[in-house]
Amino acid sequence: MISSLVNNRGGVFAVAVGAVVAFIVLNLGVSALTGVRVDLTQDKLFTLSQGTRNILKSLNRPVELNLYYSRALGDAAPPFGIHVTRVRDMLKEFAAASAGNVIIIEREPEPFSETEDDAVKAGLQGIPLDESGERVYFGLIGESGDAKGVIPMFQIERDRFLEYDLARMVSKLQNPDPARVGVWTSAPMFGDASARMRGLPMEPWAVITQLQGNFAVRQLVLPEQLGEDVDLLLLAHAAQLNDEEFYAIDQYLMRGGKALIFVDPFNEGAASRRFTMGAVPESSNLTKLLDAWGVEVVEDKLAADMSLARLVNAGTNQKLIPAPYVTWLQIGKDNISEHDLVTSNLNRLNLASAGTIRLKDGASLKGEKLLWTSAQSQLVDVKNISGQRPDIRGMVKRFEASGEEQVLAMRLTGTVKSAFPDGPPKPKTPEKPASEETKSDKSADAANIQAKSDNADKPAVESAKDKPKRQPHVGEAQEPLNLILVADSDMLSNAFWVQMREFFGRRFTTPVANNGDFVLNAVENLAGSSDLIGLRSRGSALRPFTKLEEMQKAAQELYKAEEQRLMTQLEETEKKLLALQGGPTEGGEGEAAKALTEEQKAEVDKFTEDLLTTRKALRQVRHNLHKDIDGLRNRLSFMNIALVPLLVTIAAAGLGMARLKRRKNAVAANA
Repeated sequence: MISSLVNNRGGVFAVAVGAVVAFIVLNLGVSALTGVRVDLTQDKLFTLSQGTRNILKSLNRPVELNLYYSRALGDAAPPFGIHVTRVRDMLKEFAAASAGNVIIIEREPEPFSETEDDAVKAGLQGIPLDESGERVYFGLIGESGDAKGVIPMFQIERDRFLEYDLARMVSKLQNPDPARVGVWTSAPMFGDASARMRGLPMEPWAVITQLQGNFAVRQLVLPEQLGEDVDLLLLAHAAQLNDEEFYAIDQYLMRGGKALIFVDPFNEGAASRRFTMGAVPESSNLTKLLDAWGVEVVEDKLAADMSLARLVNAGTNQKLIPAPYVTWLQIGKDNISEHDLVTSNLNRLNLASAGTIRLKDGASLKGEKLLWTSAQSQLVDVKNISGQRPDIRGMVKRFEASGEEQVLAMRLTGTVKSAFPDGPPKPKTPEKPASEETKSDKSADAANIQAKSDNADKPAVESAKDKPKRQPHVGEAQEPLNLILVADSDMLSNAFWVQMREFFGRRFTTPVANNGDFVLNAVENLAGSSDLIGLRSRGSALRPFTKLEEMQKAAQELYKAEEQRLMTQLEETEKKLLALQGGPTEGGEGEAAKALTEEQKAEVDKFTEDLLTTRKALRQVRHNLHKDIDGLRNRLSFMNIALVPLLVTIAAAGLGMARLKRRKNAVAANA
């Protein structure tokens, strides 16, 4: 019946009118139910996550959220007019769930008003509408006590992260102190001690400088320094960890600690320092912990990708031979997760000699991939690049795509057991005499030289009696593990993501990739409360006709060949016609055209007719394309606007009739 109505124009109109009437009736009925909130969106866009509710319930003082919105922005760009409704509705949900602690105030920042001055002072991002200099605003200013926060501009592209952005602001307003980040590394991230010995400044890596501008960062040296006063552990190329250090990390995580971990099957920075004092192994070794978690970073293997490879010189300075370095990867949007808060806004990441991450069978952890290769990838042996000169051209010649993606970074969540099921490791035996000291012992001592030198200017480490007592052993994670594991630590090095420039004696860093943004995003996300970390991307309120876009693309491909043929024919006809006419002159007609024979004139007329025919055919092809697309759009619009509400109305009517029938039967039975 419905299909017959759809095929009839009058029927379509009747169905549409009926659906609209039913929709109005349903809305009037719902509006009469005061306080009833029903979220019928596919992704529950207006239903707050439990983590957000926990944050709002824990508020100990009022939070004032001032929404600055210029109506002129919505008039000039309708998508922003739609998005502001989404923001308003979400703010109302925040206020409703906060027991009165979240206060929403909307302000109109009219041009050159005091309200606009407040917006500018707070750091809102103004957008010029025209050449007059008038700016429009769409941002949020939050205040709670002395704490202030700002969202400079609500970007439509971050619609799926709206709940997270608002919850993060509220959480920061309640807890304004910067997160405490402890860094444990074998790399000279805080400054190379050998540089100081050469009379050069010990400058920290750019990623450390960025972190220090946003968080309370300190370098960890001893296991005893990793405790409750560290909100997040950043572990970067941890080489030659002993059992005491492994145990410290294990117990920190078992007690609910968060971690951002960079491991490496081949650290190129360590390889370049292999013959210097304090050299450390070229590969990270976290197998003891990873095995307990059911996670594997494939040993002695590197992720290579022909389609993501960076182009380098595989020859010499005298003879340049450009070649793709298949283990130096440039990761673009197609291989970066857009659904995770850490990676959603990243465009490019540079990795070098990265490994691949896998979850073992039976692993209790859930893995969510953040970075990955394309299917044009394979695993290659570390030995290809570990020598004096990497075998760049050889890897290209031998390359065979596996057809499988390799995971380069992963978010791991879930409950795990301790890597030390029998409790703390046994105390070390007394040191052997120097004559009996093994080669490995010497190497382990050398690995600590850099860390000790980096901390030479710091206060002396506390004495044994001042060290905190060891807490009771925890055999299983007290709350779900939440960490991010990256199979590359070279991505932190300046060499792979920043350019150093000097200007009047001052050094500046210019990012050429989003490596630093990745670290900042990860630290900010992981260092927050468990409720905040648990938030994930939601669906978008902007629901484009994706199916329409796919079918439109298919239709374009269908007509593309014919259009191309006609365009080629058109160009050839125009060239022949121009050649016969001898080209244009100032008089308007070519000199050659004046001397054309009757046969040539007939040929010109024929080409002209062919030209017009071809243009007409081309117009018809494009007309048919638009006609098919418009027809598809109308059918989809009918299904979304009329058919779905009609079906909902029919279902509601059916339920109402069934309920009425049951009630009549009950009355009859009681009688």
